[in-house]
Amino acid sequence: MTKAILCDSLFFMLYIVPTPVGNLEDITLRAIRLLKTTHIIISEDTRHTRKLMKLLEIENKPKYIDFTRNHEFNLVPIEAALKTILVAEEEEKEPIEILVVSDSGTPGISDPGIEIIRLAQDLGVNYTVLPGATAFVPAVVASGITGREFTFLGFLPVKKGRQTQWKEIVISPYPVVFYESVHRIDKCVGELKEYLEPTRKISICREVTKMYETIWIGTVSTLEIDDIKQKGEFVIIVDKAK
Repeated sequence: MTKAILCDSLFFMLYIVPTPVGNLEDITLRAIRLLKTTHIIISEDTRHTRKLMKLLEIENKPKYIDFTRNHEFNLVPIEAALKTILVAEEEEKEPIEILVVSDSGTPGISDPGIEIIRLAQDLGVNYTVLPGATAFVPAVVASGITGREFTFLGFLPVKKGRQTQWKEIVISPYPVVFYESVHRIDKCVGELKEYLEPTRKISICREVTKMYETIWIGTVSTLEIDDIKQKGEFVIIVDKAK
């Protein structure tokens, strides 16, 4: 395997670019500049990315590549795109900029974008990761539960391994942070009450940074499903075991 070198090149680069998780103003000036000049955008859903470009009034028309299509991850066109960076660098041609963006947040966090990073490492493609929007960081801060260590789990398993994950949360020496979808929030609230002791502190953040953002903070004993509007995406924070 060829070792990729982070940020070694100013001209031939793969950029991992966070996009807003809700509020359009949460995109960085650097991300906007790159969207205006990039040659290729590898995106989770090109329809979503095109909409973002329109909202930002960006007239650049790059080549788009889906990194998920019909819920299947396909590395073949992505590998071909990344190799254009190496060819351009070897032949000293015009610099090639390729961006990787998710539908929202930072690519590689709870989506297949991490596979693109690994592919870049295998190929020896220079890359850099821009700082920016994630849903769980503002949710953790807003909860007031922890300002230091915590364990981030992404999405819990849908079926296989879910019970095991809950058993680990029960005894975790650190606060635990995870995502939940609207389709399973009802089930998740039931599991919180089933597995955790009544005094365990929890926070449920819905639609982080969006117009209808809501944050519920309390204990397991005071949580009821009627308290949680079952719409949108959720970040759950569970305090550490006592």
